[in-house]
Amino acid sequence: MIRSRYLQPIPRTNLTQEIVQRLVNLIAEEGLRPGDKLPSERELMARFSIGRSSLRETLKILSAIGLVEVSVGEGMFVGRGDLSLIARPLTLGLMMGEGSRNELIETRRVLEVALAGFAAERASEAEIEAIGGRLETMRINQTKPERYSRADLEFHLAIAQSAHNQVLYNLLHALRHILGALIARTVMHYDANHMPQSYKVHVPIYDAIRGRDAQVARQAMAAHLNRLEERLAAAVSRSRTPHAGSQQAHKTVPTAVNSKPAQGGRSRGAAGSRPGRGFPSQRRSDHGDT
Repeated sequence: MIRSRYLQPIPRTNLTQEIVQRLVNLIAEEGLRPGDKLPSERELMARFSIGRSSLRETLKILSAIGLVEVSVGEGMFVGRGDLSLIARPLTLGLMMGEGSRNELIETRRVLEVALAGFAAERASEAEIEAIGGRLETMRINQTKPERYSRADLEFHLAIAQSAHNQVLYNLLHALRHILGALIARTVMHYDANHMPQSYKVHVPIYDAIRGRDAQVARQAMAAHLNRLEERLAAAVSRSRTPHAGSQQAHKTVPTAVNSKPAQGGRSRGAAGSRPGRGFPSQRRSDHGDT
């Protein structure tokens, strides 16, 4: 059992933010690596003196950016997300507040509409082929949420890369790392028809870029993001009603959508134990994608 000042009862002010910060500090200062096992929900509830709902809300945030992975029957593990991302006050604020989240969606729309137009004008034939390859991966994985979400993310990043503006690409990548995971967790969790409908609105974006029509590319991207924003708002509204998604919420916390697919299954960190760390020697076995 880890003995740390970050595993003490938490004051009731800014509870979720404080839990997030405690767990981030725990991972960082204990030197935990991807695949290291974290204390169970029951232990964290007892050590923090918090309720289950507060803890699970925190785990949704941390899993959305890949810092924590939760597996039914196995427990909680350190994920592969960027620890420095959540340590930034701006990022944490975006994850917490609905108003800030809406501003994040708006910012993403501005970026991606412009990037789609630039891609239509600047993309090489190889880059257009790569965008089409991501779209095809989306098409064949419409019944597989994790694979579809990963391909969806890579589709948008491939468009951004083909726009040949590294600053805009980096901005989008930072936003997508947070927002993409939140959208996947929210929309796909509450709307089983999301993926086929999502695929259909991505096709005109690709067609316009392939046709070198910047104006149509921008319009297609704007239409896609406007529709997604509407679906996200509807899903959030349903999630706030009693019993909405309650059974699923008690089963698992989805993992994040990573910017790069894992090779040969998800990494669990190096094998072997490290003295003085308590539980970190316990690692998940590599079962590959499930």
